[in-house]
Order: sequence, then structure tokens, then C-alpha cells
Amino acid sequence: MARSEVERLTAEQQARLERIRVLLLPKDPNDDKNVIVEVRAGTGGDEAGLFAADLLRMYSRWAETHGYKVSYSAERDRHRRLQGSYLSGARSWGIFALEV
Repeated sequence: MARSEVERLTAEQQARLERIRVLLLPKDPNDDKNVIVEVRAGTGGDEAGLFAADLLRMYSRWAETHGYKVSYSAERDRHRRLQGSYLSGARSWGIFALEV
């Protein structure tokens, strides 16, 4: 019984140490800024444009459900080759900076 408790506590300790390491990482000064999400369709004709539109819709829905304000760019390409939106909210740059 004591061995199982030691194993459980060791695993818990490792998880907490990893969490502390993440919390000690320096914060990016841009994390609290707003972000512009732009999705461009690659080669592939109309299918690529449809995929770009679906991808932007996916990001926008995720952002809205997590409390970010989403506004779409006024210039929308009629062939769906370029899609864009503006996201604002707490840590929006920090969340979307790695979505490249």
C-alpha cells in the first residue's frame, strides 16, 4: 500500500514540477495584443478556397466560444482565395501566435 502511494505521489510531484517550469517561463510582451488572422488559399482551385474559408470559420468559432471578439475584414475575395478576420481579447496574440 505504501509503495502505491509513493508511486502516485512521485507522479504527482513530477506533474507539479513541470507546471512550475511552464509558469516560470518569461512572458512574451506581445501576448496581450490583438491579432489579425489571415488565411490564404494555396494551389488547388476552388477546393483550396473552400478549405481556406472552412479553416477561418473554424478559428472564428473557436475564438467566439472562448470569449474573443471576432470581426471579419471588409475586403473579402469573391473567389475565397483570401480570408481574414480580426480577433481581440485577453491574450489573443499569445493564443494564436503559434498557429502558423
